[in-house]
Amino acid sequence: SKQIISATNVILAAGSVPIELPFAKFDNKLIVDNAGALDFTSVPRRLGVIGAGVIGLELGSVWRRLGSEEMVVEFLDRILPGMDADVAKTTQRILAKQGMAFKLSSKVTGVAKNGASQKVAIEPAAGGAPTTVDAEVVLVAIGRTPYTEGLGLETAGVQLDNRKRVIVD
Repeated sequence: SKQIISATNVILAAGSVPIELPFAKFDNKLIVDNAGALDFTSVPRRLGVIGAGVIGLELGSVWRRLGSEEMVVEFLDRILPGMDADVAKTTQRILAKQGMAFKLSSKVTGVAKNGASQKVAIEPAAGGAPTTVDAEVVLVAIGRTPYTEGLGLETAGVQLDNRKRVIVD
């Protein structure tokens, strides 16, 4: 059934979903999002983390303290983009002392499932020779995108931009 509701202002709060890489689709066993990283039944021997934002670092540091080896790959030249540079630098020092390894100014170009191990292909962001690291599990934490699929927004006349965000006035 249809219902028409009138209002002066409307807030659309449908939430968000993790951004998925085209070459690393979530199966929440070997390639996981933030929810999948909370659902492990055992500590991964080696965890690859794509993205050095708050979610990737928080979940990576939890599993590091439980015994997992960590490799965090970040496209930008620093962790915690958008935060104060001194805070980010201090946080990186603390996490490195805890055993987390970082590959900054680097991009992941592929994840190949290889039995119980994932081969993570990494290249310098500015170009250069690729390298490969092994990970038992890969956590993709590169951000979130608005949840707008299947809400009937187009039918209601709500316009979206090219990043699936609602165009607002």
